[in-house]
Amino acid sequence: MAKDIALRIPNRSVLLGWSMGGSLAILIALMFPQKVQGLILIGSAPHFGSCWSEKNIRAFLLRLRKEGKSFLREFRKRAYQGEFEDEIDLQVAYKMLEDYINLDLTYLLPYVKQKTVIIHGVWDNIVPLKAGITLYNLIKKSKFITFQGGHFPKGYEHLILEVLKGF
Repeated sequence: MAKDIALRIPNRSVLLGWSMGGSLAILIALMFPQKVQGLILIGSAPHFGSCWSEKNIRAFLLRLRKEGKSFLREFRKRAYQGEFEDEIDLQVAYKMLEDYINLDLTYLLPYVKQKTVIIHGVWDNIVPLKAGITLYNLIKKSKFITFQGGHFPKGYEHLILEVLKGF
């Protein structure tokens, strides 16, 4: 997926990635550095699988398998504080989440050379604040900004616009 996106974006793009999208943005920056001028990472983690206990991760995936779309809707509502209008194939969602849980970028983060701004909600109940702090500590010369909210910066769109102006 990172390669497909990188082939479609112009050189020196600024990538904004929310949650799992932050990991994707980091992969693109590492694999195609000429394509990425900067990164804005919102509610992202270097390794989502280490944010929660193995027991909680297994329970999460089990609920997704058993309860399907109703559980996915509940999870997405917690993440976004609103309704999503799209439909997701459950098998694809399960595989994406499984891959995200197993993806560990921790040891690659010191190699990110692009200007990076990390934005994280202090009450994020999906990706804990400590994961954002870890990103900040591992990406040299990054900037860390918190907002008084959860996983998605709803109501803080002005903050993102200000960050974009800095690129």
